[in-house]
Parts: sequence; structure tokens; C-alpha cells
Amino acid sequence: MLITSIRDYVQLKGRASLQDIARHFHLPESAVTQMLAFWIKKGTIKLVEQNQPLFCQTNQCHSCSSCDLSRNIEYIWC
Repeated sequence: MLITSIRDYVQLKGRASLQDIARHFHLPESAVTQMLAFWIKKGTIKLVEQNQPLFCQTNQCHSCSSCDLSRNIEYIWC
């Protein structure tokens, strides 16, 4: 079942961004968010939001306004 596969992926990684999870399962972020909400309610996974980017992942921009890193969402295995 896909919802358990997403849980297992976060458990294996320990920490995964919303973008990474969605990309790995070839799903839209909105669908992944809904499935992760189930595990958050169960207390298995924790949501972590950072308002400031830690670094530019592409290393190709001149400012953070070029990348959409203003809101970094990650999920952590509890």
C-alpha cells in the first residue's frame, strides 16, 4: 500500500523533504501531504517547517529569490 511505503521511506531516510518524497513516488506534493498527515496524527512522523533556506541547493542563483526555497518542509521519523 502506498501510504505505508511513504512511511517506510521516511523511516529509512530518517529525514526527508516534501519535494524528495513526492519526487520519489512520482506524486503531487498535495497528495503526499495528505498521506503524511495520517502518520503525523499517529505520532510516527513529525512535520518540520523552516521559513529561511539553509543553503541554495542548485548553487546557481545570485539570491534566494531565484529559488523557491523560502519555505522548506521536511518530515522526520519519530
